[in-house]
Amino acid sequence: MVHHARSSILPKWYAEAKFLQSESMRMVADTTDNFIFGRIFRTPTNREHRDANHLRMSFCHLEFPWDCNGVLADPPCDIARIAKDIGVERCTVDCTLIDGGVADSVLSGFEKKGFLCERGLEDLVMCLETGAVSLAESLRVRRATEKDIAEVALCNTRSFGYADGVSPAWLVEKLLRQLRQPDSFRAYALHVQEQVAAFVVIYTPWEKSRDLAFIQVMGTDPGFRRQGLAYEVMAHAVALLPKGVRVYLEAVDPAAIALYEKLGFAVVGKALSAECWLPSSL
Repeated sequence: MVHHARSSILPKWYAEAKFLQSESMRMVADTTDNFIFGRIFRTPTNREHRDANHLRMSFCHLEFPWDCNGVLADPPCDIARIAKDIGVERCTVDCTLIDGGVADSVLSGFEKKGFLCERGLEDLVMCLETGAVSLAESLRVRRATEKDIAEVALCNTRSFGYADGVSPAWLVEKLLRQLRQPDSFRAYALHVQEQVAAFVVIYTPWEKSRDLAFIQVMGTDPGFRRQGLAYEVMAHAVALLPKGVRVYLEAVDPAAIALYEKLGFAVVGKALSAECWLPSSL
């Protein structure tokens, strides 16, 4: 049985973009378990991580196969059993491209296996075509190298409050894996008085799709906010992308959405997901 992606909700390119986004997860995951319904990405070095909105790849993510026509295979009814049997305690279920009834069945399966599920999570999908607006490069922003990893990781933890400003090893390792794939990831850091005050990481899957890029994560150190640094680092990074590239991201925070709109991003639809976790993982 197959069904079609919800093309009325999101543009046709979104299915390809989600598939390529999953490729980026595979690149930085510690392990990738492949099943007929998709993949489970796991990073055991980051088992305490809780923020799926910003670094969804850091635990596991269930996604479903598709072809070039946007046709998806229905997931098996025993996904929850498979996940629990291999030790998954927490996961994000991507519901964007599957029928609502199928998504509900999958989540009900998790609940029957003892998982708690938060349904109906929505992020806005926003898109900007490079060259459509004029964005300036900045002398304070430079492409991050391995020498910058510790500072970028520290800025990341401060931006999102992961560990009270102490950079955990899992984040340093993830950034290192990204920087070692310069053809697929671009990381930029904005320096203020020799300190990384803001950063952005962009996934550029140009080996498979020359006209797509995805904003993985962007953050500003709380001590440097309200100074326009987020706009500056994002504008610089996007300005360096080739003309005609469709840059997309998913956002839920009103302040971040306002920033992206100022940069020229426009809302093209909504991404739907659910979080499932075992009470013992809290």
